[in-house]
Amino acid sequence: MSADKLKPNLTVSPSWLSSGDSVTLNCRVKYPDVGWRFYWYKAIPNLPTMLYTMEPLPGSSNGTEQPYFIVYGQTQTAGYVCRAARGNPQSFTYNSEVKFVWSGATLSVSPDRAQHFITDTMSLSLTCAGDSAEWTVNRFSSSSGYLTHCATWGSMTGPTCYINGQSFIDGVYWCETTTGLFSNAVNITGTHNNAIVDFPVHPVTEGQPVTLRCKWKTELNLAVISFYKNDKLIQNDTRGEFFIPAVSKSDEGFYKCGRKGRMQRSAGSTSPASWMSIKGDSPVGIVSFMRIILVCVLTVAAGIAVCVLHRRPQQGEKLCCK
Repeated sequence: MSADKLKPNLTVSPSWLSSGDSVTLNCRVKYPDVGWRFYWYKAIPNLPTMLYTMEPLPGSSNGTEQPYFIVYGQTQTAGYVCRAARGNPQSFTYNSEVKFVWSGATLSVSPDRAQHFITDTMSLSLTCAGDSAEWTVNRFSSSSGYLTHCATWGSMTGPTCYINGQSFIDGVYWCETTTGLFSNAVNITGTHNNAIVDFPVHPVTEGQPVTLRCKWKTELNLAVISFYKNDKLIQNDTRGEFFIPAVSKSDEGFYKCGRKGRMQRSAGSTSPASWMSIKGDSPVGIVSFMRIILVCVLTVAAGIAVCVLHRRPQQGEKLCCK
């Protein structure tokens, strides 16, 4: 098969940085036979087009024989791309997907949800946290194509941007410093509708519970609320909540809610649709590790309990379970 029909798979480790970490990039092709050379790039965002320019990593201009590359002393969030080539003259694969390693910088949103009533935006704030004293919050609007800073539509006080009351807040938000450190990005939607669907603005970790709530400008008593995923009805009841006990990647999608019946069809009675993201692993696997420990402890405890209930020691004998 011609190399230019292939697309390599790039993985990065670790995906979350401690300052000064070494980052290992692995580039895999579908047919990993001999003769491949691997080329490594840093992906630099080209705003406002939201495309990337590729800058070869130092020491990789001529490619490497090994399908891995180590970036030493990484301190900031960065995106990476690889591609492979073989033959003479060389035939290149497609570029891999851009994969990011993230610094400890984070953007938190208060209230913590993806949708907000326009009438409540005066209370909306975005806070930057990380290894920097000077932050600014940026917003990119896909509808207008403009990149703007907090000072344009809010006020920056320390690490927090307070949004001034606006009729338009839709966009992707992130924190950035003049030295090039930037945080995760979040997508926020503002609406004049009577309903919003409320779930965390950040991706939910696989295996964790999540509750989606339908919020209204004015309280509805005993109303039947409908929840939709990708425009397909998934629940009708009066609770106004949709509970997922353990999310998986299959739960990703566009969610919205509204009042069942005549009101649902009227203008503004249904929330906008927002994307709920699911991430595949928890930081440093601590959640999975704690679950394994808990299962082991409960298993041992159950075994001891069964042994105690069914075994009586003889006089002078020590109780021992095997």
